[in-house]
Amino acid sequence: MAIGDIIVGVDIGTTKIATVVGEVNNFEQIETICNTSYKCNGLKKGKIINEEEISLSLSKTIKDAEDETNLKINSAYVTIPGKYVTIVQNSITKDAKDKYAGISIRDVQNAIMQVKDIEIPENKTLIDIVPDKVILDNGTIVTDPVGSLSSKFTISAQIILADKEYVRQLNSIFKKAGLEIDGIVPTTLAERNLILDKNELHDNIAIIDVGAENTDIGVFEGEEFKYTNTIPLGGNNITHDIALV
Repeated sequence: MAIGDIIVGVDIGTTKIATVVGEVNNFEQIETICNTSYKCNGLKKGKIINEEEISLSLSKTIKDAEDETNLKINSAYVTIPGKYVTIVQNSITKDAKDKYAGISIRDVQNAIMQVKDIEIPENKTLIDIVPDKVILDNGTIVTDPVGSLSSKFTISAQIILADKEYVRQLNSIFKKAGLEIDGIVPTTLAERNLILDKNELHDNIAIIDVGAENTDIGVFEGEEFKYTNTIPLGGNNITHDIALV
């Protein structure tokens, strides 16, 4: 990311579509400059039941965001419920091309390209790679190995797979709204850096996001994204039960 870059995120919920526009500030942090939402009932129990309605609501939130920011939005990141996500842990050991010059950016890039080389089921598609740690040849664990004088290193990462049919529906919705998808991010992974402080980022944490009709769960063991899922119950169900009582 560079200073001044614009990042757009979209969340498709069971009662509304939310769009957030952020700008990378001088501290290389994403600063929110606009957020919009519009009601939508195209999602039911985590399933897309009406692409047209979702696309229309998405278009309206984007139009409101463009009017508020005076920007033209062509693409955005979008969240995906945990029920459509599979996490595969993988690691690879890579020799540094020049052990006397230290580990290079190219060495790390090549390792990341290789760590994603796993057998992917026919109904899944790769949406992200989340490296969590790098181990040097002396056993030292680092987050950024570039420049370290090590003849080899092991990179550990989570390979994030998503349901291919759900991704196809997301692409169809965005295409109808005249948008491209920059990336697809599991809901709780997107929330992790927003709601956890620096100390909690290294703890064993469960994030529970209660929506209107769904509850998303994400489990993190330190830097590792261990598990995510969606329970088809949310705030509306709780409110309804209280009303009955």
